[in-house]
Amino acid sequence: MTHANEENRLKGGIVGLAGRLAVAVAILAVIAGGVATFHLRAAADDEPAALTPLPVQVQTVQRQDSYRVQERFAGRLEPARRSSLAFERAGLLTEVMAEEGDEVSFGQLLAQLDIEPLLAQRDAIAAQQEQVAADLDLAQRTLRRQRELFEQGHVSSQRLDEARLSAEALAARARALAADLRALDIDIEKSTLRAPFDGRLAGRYLDEGAVVSPGGMVLDLLESGRPQARIGVTPEAARRLFAGADFTLMADGRELKGRLAATRPDIAPETRSLELLFDLADRQDVPFGEVVTLRLAREIEGAGFWLPLTSLYEDEKGLWSVFTLVEREGHSVLARETVEVLHAEDEQAFVRGTLPTRAEVVVGNAERVVPGQRVRPLSPSESADLPTS
Repeated sequence: MTHANEENRLKGGIVGLAGRLAVAVAILAVIAGGVATFHLRAAADDEPAALTPLPVQVQTVQRQDSYRVQERFAGRLEPARRSSLAFERAGLLTEVMAEEGDEVSFGQLLAQLDIEPLLAQRDAIAAQQEQVAADLDLAQRTLRRQRELFEQGHVSSQRLDEARLSAEALAARARALAADLRALDIDIEKSTLRAPFDGRLAGRYLDEGAVVSPGGMVLDLLESGRPQARIGVTPEAARRLFAGADFTLMADGRELKGRLAATRPDIAPETRSLELLFDLADRQDVPFGEVVTLRLAREIEGAGFWLPLTSLYEDEKGLWSVFTLVEREGHSVLARETVEVLHAEDEQAFVRGTLPTRAEVVVGNAERVVPGQRVRPLSPSESADLPTS
């Protein structure tokens, strides 16, 4: 009896285990089916996106045998003439007739020194001249009488020589006084400061009451009617320019018409450049000292392509890459080409590399595409509707 009960218990355990295994298998089958269905649905949802070509903006480029670069050279605007006005003699400054910024004309009186001491010296010399003139007149009369008496044999040659030498000494004294008077007149004239040319005063450094020394700056005068631009260029660029040629210069956002007047023969040691002087017809109120820029075009031999900067993305070892469109099995797909940037300006760059003679490059989207990806080039009207960055 006990043995039979044991067999029944074992059979019941085996049956229960088999049932539990069957339930577990059924649950696993349901889970596997759900996972499979989920993947099938995800694949069904992704399939249209994977098959839809990505719209991209493209630009057609053509290989060129050379490229032109715009070289920029900077200089400054300056007057053709600039003078630091000063007196040649020392004296007391009694009057300054002009202020900073005033327009002055050639010969205009600008400043005056005290001339009272000079006028007093002039009066003294004039009085001496009158005295010497009287003495000279008497000496000349005496000489004539002594000559007549000598011819009659009434006086010796000694007396005649004394009369002649006395008249000559007084004549020399008269000439010396006349020279002193001219020197004083020059000093009086130099006590006035006049404009050496038409221009505008850029500085006033002394006021009335100051005692000036010879050469001490009183006023700074700029010739405003003849502006010039002084620009340093490379010796190679200077060899391509000729005196008398017209150029367009830029200063403070304005165009200035300039004519090349001269090229300095020496190279500036600081910049290793040659300085060019341009005569300007009008400076258009651009202040002196403003930076002036000269643009010169230079043709450089070398095959390559002009590409928009937005078509380039950085590659390895200092190189750059660009995506191009190629036809493969009737579809437009992307190919990656490696290029080297030779020159860049504004929004484009001249490159050389593995591009074909004529190519369609992708503009932008470099971070969204990979080689071999199918794409759809946008039409010009679609590209025009894209927002600009």
